Amino acid sequence: MKVGRQWRYVYRAVDEQGQVVDVYVSVRRDTEATATFFRRALQTTDCQPKVVTTDKAAAYPPALAQVLPEVLHLAGKCEQQTIERDHQHLKGRIRSMRSFKTDPTAQVVCAGHSFMRNLRQGFYRLGGTEEATGISRPLRLMHAWDQITIRLLAA
Repeated sequence: MKVGRQWRYVYRAVDEQGQVVDVYVSVRRDTEATATFFRRALQTTDCQPKVVTTDKAAAYPPALAQVLPEVLHLAGKCEQQTIERDHQHLKGRIRSMRSFKTDPTAQVVCAGHSFMRNLRQGFYRLGGTEEATGISRPLRLMHAWDQITIRLLAA
């Protein structure tokens, strides 16, 4: 994506259920930035993955060797369709905003977009499950947002 007329790279970690674990916006797509992203994602999840799926970028194998040497690395177009499909929603949102002016703004918006997608998909207790609350999936985000604002107003 573009930030201030300069290209930036958006790293996204998605688990096997489709939940966005972490988002990282970087100036470079090199081993150092990739290793930083993997470390952040590991801190966020507090667990060790057994398999990591990426595209065929040259920065991934050395970064994985640094951060997760024992993990199985799968690289290829078919293997990473979950991440690409998830990128589609972010790209659609950013396109209408006509890019960002600063890196921190891009980071916050990308992380916020991921939070809202996870909330809509039912990965958080906010909003509840359809079985427990009787709220259908399209209305789950609205119900969860009501819960968030009520808690913020009460605090």
